[in-house]
Amino acid sequence: MTEARLESGDQGMRLVGELTQQTVPDLWAESRKRFKEGQGGCRVDLSGVTRTDSAGVALLVEWMRLCGGPEGGLRFVGVPDRMWGLIRLSDLDGVMPLERDD
Repeated sequence: MTEARLESGDQGMRLVGELTQQTVPDLWAESRKRFKEGQGGCRVDLSGVTRTDSAGVALLVEWMRLCGGPEGGLRFVGVPDRMWGLIRLSDLDGVMPLERDD
């Protein structure tokens, strides 16, 4: 298991590592503070996510909620195939602000 980390960049944030039940709680605590302080940005690049489970999808849903819902301006880009599959399986693909690189 590798830890997940959130990196700040010019165009928002980049998520790197594994998003699992083991890593999401610490990442949630860190990211909640960033969003509260307005450092979250409006764009989250997910191309650095190496592994995910339903906890990773739940984290994205919570970030979306913190930013005002589907129309709140938050965008997820570079969604990995595995995460895309979980999002579709959860029937969230029509609700979440997603952009794929394919």
